[in-house]
Amino acid sequence: MSKIRKSLETQTKHLTQEEIKRKQLEQESVFVGNDQLECPPKWLVNKCAINEWIRLVEQFNKKSMISNLDYNNLGAYCNAFARYTSIVTNLKTDVMIVEDVNPLVNLELKYSDEMKRYGALLGLTMESRLKTGNRLVTTTEEKIHDEFGDV
Repeated sequence: MSKIRKSLETQTKHLTQEEIKRKQLEQESVFVGNDQLECPPKWLVNKCAINEWIRLVEQFNKKSMISNLDYNNLGAYCNAFARYTSIVTNLKTDVMIVEDVNPLVNLELKYSDEMKRYGALLGLTMESRLKTGNRLVTTTEEKIHDEFGDV
């Protein structure tokens, strides 16, 4: 079984300068740009999904590993988000119950799970952002220590 590949920012293993350079080259070689993310896809289900797309793309910055290759995952996340919010809104007012269970509750759970899955793929979870932040801070501290020592 192969290891899960991590971006340089989320690495916890101590890497040599040669390994760091190699990983940087690997990441640069697979990053295909993010210009396609500027416009939401036409297949998003409603205005809520489009607004979520726009909100997330604004939050991503040039340092983000989110790229054109994440286009479909981002769209699927936004659709799941839109459906989830619609179901939650309907659950507030809908009293339809079938065999003691409101079918909207099952749909709510389904789309919640779908959002979690796509969110993790896109780095939208707190854990993934904290890992990246931790690695960035550690890398900065190491650079400062390497340059100035124990001053």
